[in-house]
Amino acid sequence: MLKELIVKNIVLIETIKIEFKKGLSVLTGETGTGKSILLDSLGLIVGNRVDFNLIRHGKTDASVTAIFQISEKHPVIKVIQKYDIEFEDELIIRRQIKADGKSKCLVNDTIITRSALVEITDNLIEIQGQFEDKGLLDIKTHLSLLDDFSNHLKLIDNTKFSFNEMKKLKNFIRETEKKEQELNDDSEWIKDSLNQLIILDPKNGEEAELNQAKQFLSNREKIYNTIIKAKSIIEDENGLEDLINKLLKEFDDLKSYIQPNLEEAIEAIYRTKAEIEELKIFVNRKSTDLNEKTDNLETIDDRLHELRSQARKHKCEVDDLIEIKSELEKKLEELNINNLNLNELKENYNKAKENFISNSKLLSESRKKSATNLSEKINKELPYLKLENANFEIKFEEIDFENCSIDGIDKVIFYASTNIGMEKKPINKIASGGELSRFLLAIKVVLETEMQNRTIIFDEIDSGIGGSAANAVGLRLAKLGKTYQTLVVTHSPQVTSKGHNHYLIKKQEIQNKTISNVTELKTNERVEEIARMVSGQAITNEAREAAQKLLDN
Repeated sequence: MLKELIVKNIVLIETIKIEFKKGLSVLTGETGTGKSILLDSLGLIVGNRVDFNLIRHGKTDASVTAIFQISEKHPVIKVIQKYDIEFEDELIIRRQIKADGKSKCLVNDTIITRSALVEITDNLIEIQGQFEDKGLLDIKTHLSLLDDFSNHLKLIDNTKFSFNEMKKLKNFIRETEKKEQELNDDSEWIKDSLNQLIILDPKNGEEAELNQAKQFLSNREKIYNTIIKAKSIIEDENGLEDLINKLLKEFDDLKSYIQPNLEEAIEAIYRTKAEIEELKIFVNRKSTDLNEKTDNLETIDDRLHELRSQARKHKCEVDDLIEIKSELEKKLEELNINNLNLNELKENYNKAKENFISNSKLLSESRKKSATNLSEKINKELPYLKLENANFEIKFEEIDFENCSIDGIDKVIFYASTNIGMEKKPINKIASGGELSRFLLAIKVVLETEMQNRTIIFDEIDSGIGGSAANAVGLRLAKLGKTYQTLVVTHSPQVTSKGHNHYLIKKQEIQNKTISNVTELKTNERVEEIARMVSGQAITNEAREAAQKLLDN
């Protein structure tokens, strides 16, 4: 329930503080006194975009504060807990705006975003205008209004989940097909390139080895001749091997003479002999290898040409061909896996599609049952509003699967006719403003009675009607006010007389300034205000009698 509204520096208002009560509260006043300003102020509370022209002339900032009393089980509690807002039994919502273009949204002194403010206040208050572009006159809202009435949250959640799952899989399929197409476009090239590298079978460091071999073959004869000469120097008569043996024999003959360091000299000769033996083994093996080596320069050049040709093809170094081969193998494997994944995704998508269609049909059946119930309740409400011959119906249009959405397969439109035998039309096509306003009230009475947790504000819902029809609207609003808090901005004396609380918005000239104020009227003051509404500026005794009669009924 809206307990208090405090407005500072908004257009004609310097400071006003209104304490609201339970029941039906009516707000009246002459045209231009500031009723629309109060609605603009409440619009800031519910999260409307800031119009900085609202700031009173000469002031640098303005604010609107609304205090709501909430019960322990109020649905808004889940929302404010989501935003870590501390509370007890009240929510203090404040909107601050500055002339420099800055603004703040605060709930219990916690700064929040405007979207969070909208989410919170959607559970607390609704401002309902007669010919608003949104709300009941917007066909797009009819489905959600029916769902709010139906209270089939589980079916809605199931439908949303299965739609999102189906959409997600469809996106995966699209991405996978795109990837597969890209791979398929290159598949022949990948297979051919991989086969060439498999046949080539490049080795790590092979280019360096081949270059070394090529250099060796270019100097093979010189190397061979050098090895043969070395072999001769070691093995021929009076060669290194022969000379070391003779040297060793000479030193062995000296052993009988004790000489200092002789043993060390003999050991040095033995070490040299061993190294000459190793050198002999090397030159013998090398000479054999050179004789037996079958590689030729042409074979090596051909191999280098193939390796370098593949490297140019793949724009890499020769040593990177092994990695390229591995990457091509992975791409080929990926192509095969992609085909398997695509088949699996399509199977899962078909299951998700069946699941969505099944959930949508269950939701649609529930909606149709609820639509019948809602239509009956609204049609029962119409006679109370002097619309005895009117009729309300909710019509369904099934959407093609290709155009279905997260909301399922239904398109819902509220239809109405105002006279017997008249063809039903979408509710926004009803010509008479007075009839339309009463239809909107009937729908609101039923829908809001189901929710019973929001303060609803009607902005001139009685526009275009008078007499018994206005009286009927007032009676219905008063009955509505007994269930939950209702505020009405009105020019109708009949509606005003049915209010449980009456607030007068008045404009005054004070010290060359125009200021709007709000006053709660007592019984005798109400008579005067309703008399003004009946007769105009010149209030007659007859008007006062008519006003008293309206209040007494």
